[in-house]
Amino acid sequence: MPPLAAGHPVTASVLITNPDDALFIVHPAKAGAPWHLPGGIVEQSESPLDAVRREGREELGLDLDITEHDLFAVEWLQAIRPGRRDRLAILFAGPVLHPHDTDRITLQRDELNAWRWATRDEAQTLLHPAIAARIMSPLQTPGSAVYRETRNEGTL
Repeated sequence: MPPLAAGHPVTASVLITNPDDALFIVHPAKAGAPWHLPGGIVEQSESPLDAVRREGREELGLDLDITEHDLFAVEWLQAIRPGRRDRLAILFAGPVLHPHDTDRITLQRDELNAWRWATRDEAQTLLHPAIAARIMSPLQTPGSAVYRETRNEGTL
């Protein structure tokens, strides 16, 4: 099998809310890591949509009803450290979860140690700044996705 072509790693995550429009955020088990949205790396031969569904099952124990029409944003992120690669981050608008849904959450403990609901103001302070910027820009409805680029001029 020939080696894989160099390219951009891809991540897929999901923006889940509750009926009060609070955001569902998760905390990694890794010490010192900031809160983030459920999701992760898109694996070889996996679509971003399949990846975000898989991550929902693995990380949360939930089958998330997400389709390609739920695409929310695509962002190119320039690498911020030497030796790292630029990447694409794909964000889907997820379902609205109700208490009976959250009662079924089973965290993948080697990946996550907590979850919580956060207001948009709380999320801005808890989430990594790049994730906060991605979801706090003018919010659109699913099906009207946004493309962004995050450049870090002069930081390499």
